[in-house]
Amino acid sequence: MNQNSILESNSKKLRKLLESPRVEQILEAHNSLSATIVEEAGLSGLWASSLTLSCAAGLRDNSELTMTEVLEVLESITARANIPILFDGDTGYGQFSHFQQLVRKLCLRRVGGVCIEDKIFPKTNSFLRSEGQSLAPVEEFAGKLRAGKDAQTDPDFVVVARTEALIVGLDTAAAIDRAESYVDAGADAILIHSKERTFGQVQDFMSKWSGRAPVVCVPTTYYSTPMEAFDQAGISLVIWANHMLRAGIGAMQSVANEIGEKGTARDLEDAIAPVKEVFRLQDADGLLEGEKTYLHKESGVTALVLAASRGAGLDELTADRPKAMIPVSGMPAIEKMLQSMRAEGIKDISVVRGYRPEALAPVGAKFFDNPDWEENGELGSLAVAREAIKGDTIIAYGDVVFKRYILHLLLSSDAPITLVVDGSRSFLESGRSVDRVKVSGPAPTAYDESENWLEAASEGLPEEMTHGEWIGMLRVRGEGVESLQEALDSALARPGSAQLDLCALLDDLAQADPRAIRVIYVHGGWIDINSLADVARSGDV
Repeated sequence: MNQNSILESNSKKLRKLLESPRVEQILEAHNSLSATIVEEAGLSGLWASSLTLSCAAGLRDNSELTMTEVLEVLESITARANIPILFDGDTGYGQFSHFQQLVRKLCLRRVGGVCIEDKIFPKTNSFLRSEGQSLAPVEEFAGKLRAGKDAQTDPDFVVVARTEALIVGLDTAAAIDRAESYVDAGADAILIHSKERTFGQVQDFMSKWSGRAPVVCVPTTYYSTPMEAFDQAGISLVIWANHMLRAGIGAMQSVANEIGEKGTARDLEDAIAPVKEVFRLQDADGLLEGEKTYLHKESGVTALVLAASRGAGLDELTADRPKAMIPVSGMPAIEKMLQSMRAEGIKDISVVRGYRPEALAPVGAKFFDNPDWEENGELGSLAVAREAIKGDTIIAYGDVVFKRYILHLLLSSDAPITLVVDGSRSFLESGRSVDRVKVSGPAPTAYDESENWLEAASEGLPEEMTHGEWIGMLRVRGEGVESLQEALDSALARPGSAQLDLCALLDDLAQADPRAIRVIYVHGGWIDINSLADVARSGDV
């Protein structure tokens, strides 16, 4: 958002929406977080709904939430958001003097405008016992509007008069009469409310409206009406009044039920926002940048992805791209990996390319090219990107698709070198050629945090010595970085090492020190893409 837009008052921004030559739309927000999400989605304004504010506070939409409580929420939103709020002020919290107090306090808090409705205090939600509700006398409500306009300290502050005439069962003529009186009293806009399932009732109002003030509508019940219809009818502003809270309720209920039934959040992590997204919405990066400047903290975890190979047996799928770019659920495999890494806070990511490097260019990654990828294999790729192995580094094959909890487990280890092993031994049934490993202890059958260490790694390990399969992900940190680099240099110095794979390097380290590499066991939740069957199964991960 440009600086002029930020400096422009929220009231003026709201007026521009109402006076726009085309229909505009704003979306409900009930706290600073939801307001930030609405703004990031590109909407131009916010609706602070009394229904959703009350619900978020655990109260009924019956004027139970106090003015003080509401103002505190609104202030937290205006402190963060750069788009204007139209506040749902119910009936103005009482008589004309209460409304004046509200308007003054809203102006102080940079709220763009307020909407009040012509019902009796305390109000009842429009969709509850609607035809039994009472409307305020026209002159009394008009007087309240005049009082509010006289009290505003921001000349552009917007007062929207909402008539509930159609809600309580009156006809269009009665709604028109009330709206005209409210414009005479100084209302900047009219909100015409309807509980019908189609736009017809509001459309009828618009066909008979004088056009003396902009008209706002709330299509909660006639939500399928296209924006073109609102525009053609002359509606100035459409309010989506409660959708953010309703979306949050459904998502939270789903998560609560899942955890309650299964007693674990393991399968939820890929379906819900990562904790890092929470930090981003809180602008935690501002604090992190300050820490870099003033505290001189070490950089975080980095990642090195080996993605140079084409992939044997995947000729049709890799004619114009490396196998790391094969789509998995509509997204290249390496993009799914990088998405999970970024969700865990890993932003410094390097990728080693070989076959068709021009087809492998994920946004935000650094690149190392291995032109001899067919001759020097995985260790050659590792050597090309040796400088990227620093501090605390995740090293992974670019064709591995995994559930994010696996990466989370790997990042929880404090060992110098840690690798992830699938203890299910499912490869024995399929006959796949895999990186077999021998571990100091078998995969646990129940939850167990005992430490396990790599003893051997090789495709040729006998079945009776094999505890599982290395999935192609490891982490090096601290002294583990130097150990891995020394082992790499030693391996590459040996004759005939050109085609050695990373598994051989791990075996060298394990033979030199049986406690050099810690093992974290998982049971499924990942797949590497080595065949068409793997591609078909990868969408399940």
